[in-house]
Amino acid sequence: MLQGSRKANALRNLIYAWMSQGFTVIMNMVVRVIFVHVLSKDYVGISGLFSNIITILSVAELGIGSAIVYGLYEPLARGENKKVKALMQFYQRVYISIGCFILIAGIALTPYLSLFIKEMPDIPQLAFIYILFVCNAASSYFFSYKGTLISADQKDYILKRIRIKVLFLMYLVQITILLLTRDYIPYLLVQVLATIAMNFAFSLAADKAYPYLKDKDRVILGKEQFRQIVKNTKALICHKIGTVIVFSTDNLIISKFTGLGNVADYSNYILIQETLNGILTQLFSALAPSVGNMVAVEDARKSLEVFWRIMFLNAWLYGGSALCFFCLGQDFVRTFFGEDYVISTEILLVIIVNFYLTGIRKSVITFKDAYGLFFQNRYTPLIESGINLLVSVWLVQIYGVIGVLLGTTVSSLLAPVWSEPYVLFRYGFRSPVVEYWKQYIKYLLLILGTGSIVWILCGRIRYVPVISFLLKGFCCVIVINSLFFIILRNDKNMKYYLGIIRTIRKGRGGRI
Repeated sequence: MLQGSRKANALRNLIYAWMSQGFTVIMNMVVRVIFVHVLSKDYVGISGLFSNIITILSVAELGIGSAIVYGLYEPLARGENKKVKALMQFYQRVYISIGCFILIAGIALTPYLSLFIKEMPDIPQLAFIYILFVCNAASSYFFSYKGTLISADQKDYILKRIRIKVLFLMYLVQITILLLTRDYIPYLLVQVLATIAMNFAFSLAADKAYPYLKDKDRVILGKEQFRQIVKNTKALICHKIGTVIVFSTDNLIISKFTGLGNVADYSNYILIQETLNGILTQLFSALAPSVGNMVAVEDARKSLEVFWRIMFLNAWLYGGSALCFFCLGQDFVRTFFGEDYVISTEILLVIIVNFYLTGIRKSVITFKDAYGLFFQNRYTPLIESGINLLVSVWLVQIYGVIGVLLGTTVSSLLAPVWSEPYVLFRYGFRSPVVEYWKQYIKYLLLILGTGSIVWILCGRIRYVPVISFLLKGFCCVIVINSLFFIILRNDKNMKYYLGIIRTIRKGRGGRI
């Protein structure tokens, strides 16, 4: 019964997640194209820079959210409403404090914006624009904690329905503002209002689904619950700081050492990367609550069996996406944003490598978080971030933008790529990690071999706006998936998914 429920919830979450992400991708791309053509390149650069500054401020969250989500899995699975309520009341107090801190600290940074920019752009009301970014980030903490409960209870589809409705209105109004006024400030004001509206709607949905949350009586968090949260948070502080430094300092370093123009060029490719990552991450986000539920009630053998299936999908989806990104990225930017925004193939290659190194870890992270293994490698993210900063600042002065990106590559290879699977297999599955590396290398060789073939084929297609992009896209999808299928056709995980497809075709419910 639990397995069937997990399957249904995961599938429903995934369908709504991809619907939401597909809608967001299309609308976000439309808005971005209009944004780039209506406003100057400096606005594109400022948008990327301020987003990075805000992400760094979000380190104040310290990973408490992840620790509480992990703490919710078991009481939700067991129907222990009192424990859930205690956790949510604690979560509320913490997140309101974090939102206030981000608001105050962010505004306090306003006089020092010039420290992050090599040459200040001629943009009116730049300080006010930055403050709107701060307000948007801070407001997301005041109601979003209730949405986390819905997600942890395997009902993320509820949040996705709300998200689609709010974002549709937001994008519609933003497009109208850009076309009619060419003014960035009202564009940002709409974004702030949409963030507030969305999180307020999440709060109302949680109150409706869990009426006991509205009870005024205060429930004290148990000592054991509090002790576990504190322990996991101590470890997650390191993870949070490390993640923020590794993934949210590139624009700052590029802006400081090479200028806002390069930030604008880089930001368009990061938009593509984040779009792909957003679509693929929905799979793992949809699976995470079900994996958490499974880990809470099943043995390690069953969890390991499911892990191999998810890693198989992880490698196929991220490997294929990385190859498509590499072959299509330049044509996409050239067609939709203009020749002025195209970067070198060498820089694109490093972006792709970082995209894959981060993406292939999704299956490991999903299970590692489900097991609550935050403490065992708590110092790894700090080591990773230290290496990243040192290498990026050193190499940017020699090689420019590509030097910054190589810092991320080097730090990933030296820290999380090997430490995360080691922790998962030793403390979660309690199984030798060598089998993981056999699978990892197998998938990597497959991706490199397939990539060489598809790159040669796409290289023979001459650039013609839109047409060459479509032809290369068709070539990538057909060749990559055909080669993956042919080479992996005898893999047990492939047979498992083919079995599910056959079951669906016959119109019967399968068992996962």
